[in-house]
Amino acid sequence: MDDTTVRPGGSLSMAGDRSLEIHKALADDTRFRLYRYLGLSGRAVSVRELARRLSLHPNTLRPHLRRLEEAGLVAREVRRGATVGRPQTLYTAVEAPATEGRDYRLLAEILAPLVRDRRGVERARALAQEWGRYLVIRSGPRPGVRLAAARNLALLQEAMAAAGFDPRFRRRGRQSVEVALRDCPFRDLVEDHRELACSVHRGLVEGMLSSLQPPFVLREFHPLAERSVCRLTAGAPEAQRPARSTKAPPDHT
Repeated sequence: MDDTTVRPGGSLSMAGDRSLEIHKALADDTRFRLYRYLGLSGRAVSVRELARRLSLHPNTLRPHLRRLEEAGLVAREVRRGATVGRPQTLYTAVEAPATEGRDYRLLAEILAPLVRDRRGVERARALAQEWGRYLVIRSGPRPGVRLAAARNLALLQEAMAAAGFDPRFRRRGRQSVEVALRDCPFRDLVEDHRELACSVHRGLVEGMLSSLQPPFVLREFHPLAERSVCRLTAGAPEAQRPARSTKAPPDHT
């Protein structure tokens, strides 16, 4: 490829344009946090509540909410109260439409230069961790509620399947599990952007594990251990693992 500047043409499909707009809207930290909170709340939320929850001024949030609305990720409604006064503006999350196939290569080529350095890759991993937590929290219990081991792993399996990993689980006792990920939503990006793709992949898994009740940690992670299969081992943190029982030495006194 030479240094000639090429103006992007009109070959993108409507779906491609939509996907790009969604990714651009959610690339900002504040907008991602807004969308995540609205999605988790499952109801219409006022700007005042959003400002309080995110510890930001309402005037800071309003342009971000407009951007999310333009991308079709939130819906706005105005409610008038029973008393005289200004009507209240409320926002609800709109689920992003599912895209057909895996037409992400163009998007990756556009955005990958933004995360070439180590700091950018780590930031992408941190954002993936947030999404991993969201995928578990949206169908999990309220914070602080501990789950039975079987239900905890079921939540993890559901989240991984929703992300497109096609997971296969193998229990290793009550506190550990081996997982074979037979598919990867980032497979088409690995050839040209392996470090970025694998970092985002790992971040998603770490976020999922940290949101379990009780949480798990990633002990081993082997991307592409076999052709197109990634393998990992996860389990309870060492501090939570039950200590082996040992017999007290006999008392000879």
